[in-house]
Order: sequence, then structure tokens, then C-alpha cells
Amino acid sequence: MPQPNPVRAITGSEIATYKQDGVVCLRGLFSSEWVSLLRDAAERSMQRPGELHAELAEERKESGRFFHDTFIWTRDETCRDFVFNSPAGAAAAGVMQSNKVNIFFDQWLIKEPGTTTRTPWHHDMTYWPIDGEQISTLWLALDPVTTDTGAVEYVKGSHN
Repeated sequence: MPQPNPVRAITGSEIATYKQDGVVCLRGLFSSEWVSLLRDAAERSMQRPGELHAELAEERKESGRFFHDTFIWTRDETCRDFVFNSPAGAAAAGVMQSNKVNIFFDQWLIKEPGTTTRTPWHHDMTYWPIDGEQISTLWLALDPVTTDTGAVEYVKGSHN
């Protein structure tokens, strides 16, 4: 497990952006050590997937590999350490202005270079069996991404 790095404070401006837009970019939140450990965990998951994994490109008969798996933190020590010891929980609590954070769901979406399968537009709340306004999703890229290489996109205000 990486040495605990000081959790950077979430600014008032970031909280305001999150409330207004439903999304905020928190650059530099995770150390390179956390990212490296999660890359290794992703490789392990692809080699030994869980019961709920899927090969999305294969299912759609498209080229490349688009791997999906869930509830990784329940079976991978690195991912469990990330959930409980990284800045993730404090960041979620900060933007939601909450004193408590519960993990509900984790997920790998791993696309190898050259994969043609697109991630469909969706709204998480339509398939999560939870209700409320203090719900957040954290997206963390483990490789450098751009719009051209597959960066996640959000629709500002869609949380409303």
C-alpha cells in the first residue's frame, strides 16, 4: 500500500462546480504509486476475471478488447486498499459535503489500444438500485487519455 499522501482539500470552487454541473475534474488527486498499483490490479483482473466480468468487444463481434468487471474491491487487496486508504473517499465526501461515504459499486472498463467498441451513453442511476442526491461516481484513468483516445464524457447538469 502506498504511503498515505496528504489528502488535498476540495476547494469551494470545486464544490460549486460539482453542485452546478454534476461533475468536477480533480486533477492530481492520486499519486503515481496508486495509479501503478491499480494498473497491476487491472492486469490481474483481466487474467483472473470475476463471475460478473464481460468481454464487450467480443460480445459485439468488434475488434480489440473491452474488458468489464465489477466488485473488484471485494476480492483484490490492492483495490480494497484503494477504496479505504486512498484519497477517493475523502474526495467524494468533499464534493458532496458529506461526513460519511459508503462504497456501493466498483467497475473496470478497460479498452486496449485499437478497440473499436464505444462505451454507450448512459445514466448510472437508471440501473443502480439506490435513490438519493448524495451519490457520486469517481472515474480514474490509469493511462493518459484524450478525447481521441477515449476520455470519459459527461453531460453537464444531467444529474438534475
